Amino acid sequence: MKVHFKPMPWLSVMVAICIAILLTLGTWQYQRLQWKTALLADVEAAVTAPPFASLDDLRRAIEAEEPVDFRRIQFTATPREASPIYAVYAPEKGGIYWDLFRQYNAAPDIFGRYAQVNETNKPNGDVRVEDTAPTASIGYVRKVYEMGFMEALLKSKPTPEANRWFKFNQSGDWGQGDVLISHYIYITKSQPASDGTLSAESLVIRRPDIRNNHFDYMLTWFSFAGILLIIYFILHLRAGRLKFS
Repeated sequence: MKVHFKPMPWLSVMVAICIAILLTLGTWQYQRLQWKTALLADVEAAVTAPPFASLDDLRRAIEAEEPVDFRRIQFTATPREASPIYAVYAPEKGGIYWDLFRQYNAAPDIFGRYAQVNETNKPNGDVRVEDTAPTASIGYVRKVYEMGFMEALLKSKPTPEANRWFKFNQSGDWGQGDVLISHYIYITKSQPASDGTLSAESLVIRRPDIRNNHFDYMLTWFSFAGILLIIYFILHLRAGRLKFS
């Protein structure tokens, strides 16, 4: 069987451009699918792992590139003397709230959630840590993710002079000198270290609501490309430009 095909020039160019765009979108969704699947696997490994028992354990896991995002932790540490407290926007129904974060002497590259305040008594400017007694805390390790292009455009910009930040370490200058802040701890409870009753085992396993619909999106874009190609050949068949003999 012989195939006789005489393509329509302008239609062929337009269809080729459209198919290239659709295939690019489908490939992008495939890459996003791989990334999201790996991310969910890392989160699941972290949330089901035993809690960290100290900041040193956390640091060793970070250096070993183990999954730590949302892993539970309990530790005892002393707040870094005269270190600033940073207020990060925490959306809540009925008002504007701010989570406060501070550094620790034993781990200047790790911040812990300090307290929560409302709009009427939020900290302004360079607030300093006043208490320097060792504190026992439990909470969840969180990884700092850099803003994407669109997020950076849409998210409110920080105002350091008013100590208003809209994402943890948003400006990238929270560390001391060249210290890179890659993780922080969302502390849920603290008490004097002498009490000795806190245990991270009591914390519920917290799984983030991360959707992974990229397989469906990938199939959609690839299907559109296939449908467009079928329509392209049907038009040529009806116009007598595609014949089989």
